[in-house]
Amino acid sequence: MAAGETKRKKVTVKDILDKKKRGEQIISVGVYDAPMATIADEVGFDMLINGNAGPMSLLAHKTPMTVRYEEQLILTQAVSRVAKYGMVVGHLPFMTYHASVEEGIRSAARMVSEGGADAVKCEGNRYTAKVVQEIVRAGVPVMGHIGMQASRKLEQSGYGFKGKTADEAAKIVDDAWAFVDAGAFSFILEYVPVEVTEYLAETLPVPVISVGAGPSKDGIYLIGGDAVGYSAFPRPKNEASFVDVRPIIKEGLEAYKSQVQDKTYPGPEFTKHMDEREADKFHEMIGKNGEFGIGTAS
Repeated sequence: MAAGETKRKKVTVKDILDKKKRGEQIISVGVYDAPMATIADEVGFDMLINGNAGPMSLLAHKTPMTVRYEEQLILTQAVSRVAKYGMVVGHLPFMTYHASVEEGIRSAARMVSEGGADAVKCEGNRYTAKVVQEIVRAGVPVMGHIGMQASRKLEQSGYGFKGKTADEAAKIVDDAWAFVDAGAFSFILEYVPVEVTEYLAETLPVPVISVGAGPSKDGIYLIGGDAVGYSAFPRPKNEASFVDVRPIIKEGLEAYKSQVQDKTYPGPEFTKHMDEREADKFHEMIGKNGEFGIGTAS
């Protein structure tokens, strides 16, 4: 560690809340596998969020409503096993906390005890708040997710822009306060007008993390695959891309294929030989006909 640098430590709920109090940006990224999580943790993000975009991108689900709990759990495990500093937030998939309070607590508890998450993320509204409240009371920190919610695509009539009218915006504000009253320590606000984002970030006591909802004084969230151009599906219009790694990956795979075809790979630097005496002994054992002279079944 260089002189003057602060030793890094694991990010906690208190750290996230303190950042809002100090007016510091909370920067989060969506990661779903160990390699990406390792890099993201080295860069230094406050939260490593394992949302439903992970199973959709890595496991080719066309909709988050088909994602199984175990799939989300496995991807969260991959992130938590390598993340030393960033707070790992595990998403609770579609209908894994809606049937009853007991189901919600059990789903959240498993994401922490088995998945290694430091908190769980719940999409929902004021009607989901009761379950969120009981999950928090059970000891699991909850990050809410309001505005556009992928797992509520049917109810919301698609993935479109939410809160365009004053009435719609007012409902989003009500949902936000319901999450706060239920004990959520923060929430993601997705694909809504910046006027809603600014109002909530200014008035709520917990951080408002924007994704496709314009600037927020509290923080920003972006899916890692979208940020680097690594996904099986087109990047959403409301998310930015800062580099495209696909041409680099394609170039590497094409070079590998080409070198195998022209027999330049694997070359001498990737080839290991037996000790000369052992090689001579081996050649004697296999004999002229290429068959082993010993150990042959009768």
